[in-house]
Amino acid sequence: MEEELILTVDVGTGSIRAIVFNSDGEVVAKHSVKSNLYQEHFNWAVQKPEEILDNTVNVCRSVINEIKREKKGNLIGWTISTYYHSFLLVDKDNRPVTEILTWADLRASRQAEEIKKRYNSSIIYQKTGCPVHPMYPLSKLIWFMENYPELRDFRVASAKDYLIYSLFGEWIIDETIASTLGFLNINSLKWDEDILSLIGIKKDKLSDILSPLTIIEGKRLKIDIEDLKDIPFILGSGDGALSSLGMGAINQGDVGVMVGTSGAVRSFSDKPVLDEKERIWCYYFASGLWLIGGAINNGGIALRWLRDGFFQDLVREADALNVDPYDLITKIAEKIPPGADGLIVLPFLTGERSPFWNDKAQGAAIGFNLSHNRADLARAIMESVCFRLFSVYSALKDTFNVDKFNDVRAGGGFSRSNLWLQIMSDVFGEGLTVPALEENTALGAFILSLVALGKLESFGKAKDMVKIRKMVEPDMNNHSIYSELYDIYLDAYWSLNNIYQRLYSFKEKI
Repeated sequence: MEEELILTVDVGTGSIRAIVFNSDGEVVAKHSVKSNLYQEHFNWAVQKPEEILDNTVNVCRSVINEIKREKKGNLIGWTISTYYHSFLLVDKDNRPVTEILTWADLRASRQAEEIKKRYNSSIIYQKTGCPVHPMYPLSKLIWFMENYPELRDFRVASAKDYLIYSLFGEWIIDETIASTLGFLNINSLKWDEDILSLIGIKKDKLSDILSPLTIIEGKRLKIDIEDLKDIPFILGSGDGALSSLGMGAINQGDVGVMVGTSGAVRSFSDKPVLDEKERIWCYYFASGLWLIGGAINNGGIALRWLRDGFFQDLVREADALNVDPYDLITKIAEKIPPGADGLIVLPFLTGERSPFWNDKAQGAAIGFNLSHNRADLARAIMESVCFRLFSVYSALKDTFNVDKFNDVRAGGGFSRSNLWLQIMSDVFGEGLTVPALEENTALGAFILSLVALGKLESFGKAKDMVKIRKMVEPDMNNHSIYSELYDIYLDAYWSLNNIYQRLYSFKEKI
């Protein structure tokens, strides 16, 4: 009997990855393609709908050809996950009339400020679990209405429901992605009429909301993708919830910490949980579970900026050696002592989200002296990302009113780096559980598919399916160093807040 396989497709801002799992959760085939992110204006960050669709179809075809060629088994289901907070408008003929605005697009800063002035933003947060911020489509839709009023009556979509329509001809959206747009009531799980009236749109301009466990018959597939015509499609979820699920951070009291392009700290709950200070968001996931947490804009993207601007020689060396350039960068950063000899980085290259929700925050480095070099800067940036995540982690503990969580799990691309994992453990002052597979979102999508297909009893079984690579324990001497630096980092952030605002205004004019 041939092995049963499940195909997962993760549409991220940096790449689109197709990964095929066997019934034991082992990767048997994968293929990825880089995604373009266009940033032609200050604070804009968009992707082209046609490119995202073509790349999604192409990675599916490539990975299917591989499993057929090597006779690895038969597909019994497939699913797609996408990043959160995407937004585009579609005309009456179902053609995109805008690009896809990603979470990194902060053009709607003024509109978010206007919402805060004109309405009770706390009520919006209580209804939707989404703090008012230009990242959310709520603000972006108002931006388009003001700048392109002729688009007012067009359909509002995310990258997820655009892909589903293109593939199956139906405007539907999963509950998770719907919850991250800023329009969904997290209690009723329906589009909130008050929020929609606030921005002047009707709910028939939004997709129908369905469970992530919804199964669509393969024969409804409109695009010719060989061997998927007879395969059930699971509607699926968004990358954040699936990342935590794929780490096995599913029980109440578990936390998943992820660093990819961005970063996040998340925990599941069987009821909505809101923070009185609005530092943390609350999104619905599926099957009576809500995802509570906070995300940062500047995770791995900060180290990528450093790589591209300061380490091109190591990029060339890595290419010649056929190794990852980040391995060479972290190797030299490892020689720098904790605290980078007093160098602190505020890594706000793309504004910031949780816990301060400051889209106008700007990048800065403090404490430079003549002895510092690029290795110090690499170490300081890695430490700064951990400081950012620790600030979210601290807010999450406050929100849940706990001194610590039971199990802190670390995943995403950064988990390849032993140095970065150790820095995080030292900053947090807590042990980390590191799953064997860094593609946590894909594994989460696989687990969700098993539940949808009746192959797995519940999401609660996810913890048993996730293999663990290692445990990381904190060095408490280093933790003491980082605790002192963290306090300085917080003071530096608040001291520079007025400077952020002024620089932001300056950049808008150039």
